[in-house]
Amino acid sequence: MWRIWRVIDPRKAIVLTGLLIAFISTSIHLIQISGDRYNINSWHPDTAKAAAARIQSQNAALPQKS
Repeated sequence: MWRIWRVIDPRKAIVLTGLLIAFISTSIHLIQISGDRYNINSWHPDTAKAAAARIQSQNAALPQKS
């Protein structure tokens, strides 16, 4: 195992690992706040009711023009 550090620079490996973790955590955060499906705040019963009402009003049929 120690021979791998002769091929890979440990400082670069640590920096790249940190950047990868930052990218993944930012991506997960943006996915969670992007919509109601993955939004953790909509799991609470009170906010789930408000989210359901908002979705139902968004999916309501448009009034017909006469």
